[in-house]
Amino acid sequence: MTEKQNEGQRKTVLIGGTFDIIHGGHIYLMEKASKFGDLIVVVARDENVKKIKGHPPIIPEEQRLAVVKSIRYVKKAILGNPGPDLLKIVEEVNPDYIILGPDQNLSESELHNRIKNLGLKAKIIRIPEYMDKYDLCRTSKIIDKILREYKN
Repeated sequence: MTEKQNEGQRKTVLIGGTFDIIHGGHIYLMEKASKFGDLIVVVARDENVKKIKGHPPIIPEEQRLAVVKSIRYVKKAILGNPGPDLLKIVEEVNPDYIILGPDQNLSESELHNRIKNLGLKAKIIRIPEYMDKYDLCRTSKIIDKILREYKN
């Protein structure tokens, strides 16, 4: 009997991202996602970040992974797969839920179709908002502020 076949087993929840400069938005997303079950976080590989965002992350992948592992809402953190097949890790983890953040450029319906084609049944949920009590809940906003404030 597999883990998921055990009656009363906690659900597995998957989120993924770069997690370059950890901020309140990341923590908020992890906290919200962890309410659905055991949270597994996929930290994007440096090479994939560069391909997707057009620039490398500021913090190297192993360091980003170490930081994410230390966050209390995270049951397990892993590096994503290198290369173009970003859903391979989803297939390996086979989560019950995939949680998307408000600024992740993924279509829920497209993702649903792709995981369905893999024979997976994960429910996709988008957290529609960031926490609103802090202004700097995006890495790009933090970088912009650093450049503005410390350019001299």
